[in-house]
Amino acid sequence: MQAEIMQAICEHAAAEYPNESCGFVVQNGRKARYLPCRNVAENALDNFVISPQEYAQAEDQGEIIRIIHSHPDVPVLIPSEMDRLQCDHSGIVWGIVSWPEGDYTEVVPRGERPLVGRSWLLGHADCWSLIRDYYRQEHGIVLNDYSVEHEWWIDGKTRLYDDHWYAEGFREFQGPMRAGDMIMMQVSAPVTNHAGIYLGDGMMLHHLFGQLSQRYPYSGYFQERTVRVVRRKELL
Repeated sequence: MQAEIMQAICEHAAAEYPNESCGFVVQNGRKARYLPCRNVAENALDNFVISPQEYAQAEDQGEIIRIIHSHPDVPVLIPSEMDRLQCDHSGIVWGIVSWPEGDYTEVVPRGERPLVGRSWLLGHADCWSLIRDYYRQEHGIVLNDYSVEHEWWIDGKTRLYDDHWYAEGFREFQGPMRAGDMIMMQVSAPVTNHAGIYLGDGMMLHHLFGQLSQRYPYSGYFQERTVRVVRRKELL
């Protein structure tokens, strides 16, 4: 990191302390510079959120090569699992500075995440994220991203699964289930709010709220809560 950019990052961290600071390092031609942003998180002491408007403004000024934020008052600067997951999701290197210590470290996107054993992070590592990664890794099929960072199913009005499965190329079918079918379920909610992938031999792959993603028997509890089973039209 260039000294002048590092100085700007630290000055911003100091100005925002004890809240987390955040911003971008943007490359335009041979020139790179730090663009400070407002932290619009509800609890800026413990996390950060950059508004979509400032993200778009940064993209207009060049290529975003770093997403930067600070960790105030930490004895040792260690990226959290949330930092790592969000870095994976962004596909961009993350830089983290501790303040007031002034230590600096970076997190690099890890590429394809394993399907089993991933930690839960709503909006970034949840059941729909797992569905998307499965179809991309196993079938080369790219699905749109409907994961959001709040519990959208609680009000009973938002229906992300029910409203989008058909447009995403899934179809209901006749006959027995096959590996690769998507199982849509209603789990402790007024609407369809969970999904998994049937793996064959009575097993499914899914990522339940607050747990690690896992292979699990498709029977009993989850069968009783199944709304529909659908298959990508390419796999019919």
